[in-house]
Amino acid sequence: MYCNLDQLLDGCLKARAKAPTRIALMIEGFPRPHHPLMEFAKLLFLLREHNAKATFVVDWHDIRERGLCSSVGQMMQLLRHNEHEVAVKFKAAPCSASHLRQHAVEALHFLQRVYGITVVSVKVECRLPNATAALQPLGVTVVDGIGEQR
Repeated sequence: MYCNLDQLLDGCLKARAKAPTRIALMIEGFPRPHHPLMEFAKLLFLLREHNAKATFVVDWHDIRERGLCSSVGQMMQLLRHNEHEVAVKFKAAPCSASHLRQHAVEALHFLQRVYGITVVSVKVECRLPNATAALQPLGVTVVDGIGEQR
């Protein structure tokens, strides 16, 4: 799938009445299988050109399956080099605090050991009212999590 990243990013910026001094984006569903590395590098170039930072949300299940393949490794290294944040999304099933915490420990350790990336935020897709309390001892913040909604 080809995305015209120039038009997408320019459209976001031009839609604002006043030019922003700081831009932040959250990009989910990264890295997609078979995503061209050159397209990803172009996205990072555009972000840098517009002085924008992004948080790339990776699905822990996908990273466990494909995390050591070369394309994922190259993308992660590009993110680290360009100082973008990486957040982890968990689809915890069964949805329990201990299960979520165990997955989080594995994910944080893997991303730090393999890619040198320190994760500071996570998303949780299951309805777990105490997700924040379960992950707080690990030093991560739950963002946009279903467990936070009332």
